[in-house]
Amino acid sequence: MMFRAHNNIRFLPSGSASYAVRWALLEQARSSIHLVTFSFMKDETTKKLFALLKQKALAGVKVRIIYDEIVNRTTFIIPLIKELHQYGIETYGYNSLKDNWNIDFKKGRPFKQLMLNVKLKLKQHFHEKYFIVDNKHLVIGGINWGDKYAYGGIQPKAWRDTDVYITGEVVQDVQDQFLSDFEMQKTWQILKHTKIQYAAFAHQYQTIYKDTSLRRHQYPECFDPIPLLHPEQRSIPIAYMAHKPYDENELKLTNYLLEKIKAAKKRIYWGCHGIRPPRIFAEYFKDAVDRGVEIKLITNSKKSSRTLMVNGLMGWMYWECTKHYKYLLEHGIEIYEWQKPGAFHSKNLIIDDDFVSIGSFNIANGSSFHHSESNIVIQDQAFCQEVYEQFLIDLKDCKQIDPNTFNYPKVNAFDRILHERNKMIRPDLLTPSIRQDLAEGKFKDFPLYEFIDIS
Repeated sequence: MMFRAHNNIRFLPSGSASYAVRWALLEQARSSIHLVTFSFMKDETTKKLFALLKQKALAGVKVRIIYDEIVNRTTFIIPLIKELHQYGIETYGYNSLKDNWNIDFKKGRPFKQLMLNVKLKLKQHFHEKYFIVDNKHLVIGGINWGDKYAYGGIQPKAWRDTDVYITGEVVQDVQDQFLSDFEMQKTWQILKHTKIQYAAFAHQYQTIYKDTSLRRHQYPECFDPIPLLHPEQRSIPIAYMAHKPYDENELKLTNYLLEKIKAAKKRIYWGCHGIRPPRIFAEYFKDAVDRGVEIKLITNSKKSSRTLMVNGLMGWMYWECTKHYKYLLEHGIEIYEWQKPGAFHSKNLIIDDDFVSIGSFNIANGSSFHHSESNIVIQDQAFCQEVYEQFLIDLKDCKQIDPNTFNYPKVNAFDRILHERNKMIRPDLLTPSIRQDLAEGKFKDFPLYEFIDIS
């Protein structure tokens, strides 16, 4: 990860603010639209998007899309995505439901191989949300495509969410990552028919995947000279970080955010749709409070969580979330539950007075160990203050959990056995208790409590 010095950023703290920028950029697109998303909702917002993309493709704009295939089957949008192909729009669905079911009988234990594939379908997701227009305009954050996102700040039941609009040097870093992912998925569509497993394919593809010069040679039209900022625009240091647990076999954002939490001196404010942190994050939070750091976490209430996918997966999301409360609250971490009708889906992290991270990364096992994520990091006091002020506004629409009166579930999530992917965390970041459990073999591959964790 590298901070780029010359950037401009606009904070978009609602769906209405983000979509005003989104529609304007898409309407003005002249050369390319590169779009990634976790989900398209089958509603008027997505239909408007697809109509606009078709129009732009007919006008000669190159449109490329990456999306999470399995989740978009649940929104019944796949037939409409396939229609885009008739207009020359290239789309790739990540971790298709039809892929990777091959059983290698030479390895034995076919049922175990089958169950691993099932678990990967539940956990290995493309959770990113951003798009790039004409190689120079970037919108990135937590917002997918659909009415419940677009009407945030307009309709009471719409979701509270956040994006940012960026121009400047860092856009080319995101562009490079998009083209890396796009080429990887294109290659996988060919090689998957050879019956190779995705993990083996990803390992073999790494030399190509990480070769930045290759993308710039293959797509020279996608790397225009970076436009100069207007003299009145303040230059802001921004870095982009892609988190690819299965494509790169690394936990980049998990390691990086643990580093930042470990170094926090004053405050950590963080929100997302559900507070289900891996144990290592909880222990880092505890240590931070012990050295005087104020920690406030925003998440959904039992009621607002029901507006999440499939009625909050029939209430499971909130129920699972509360299993993490006791340890956190007993160690001084403050938890605030969203009280408005729509869900809280924003994923903003503030540390001290000059650090902000915004993107798709949740405080959860899914983001930490499994999902492909994208975040931008801003080192700037003025922008941090702007995000902090929005956090204070959000807190007014929350209710703080009282540790003395809350009805805790009997199960404490942090008493559970570790997930084996804790072994992927950088060794110097491991806490003593987790290092000991790993050394003693107290871990499992895909514990059942990690059934699903997506939004």
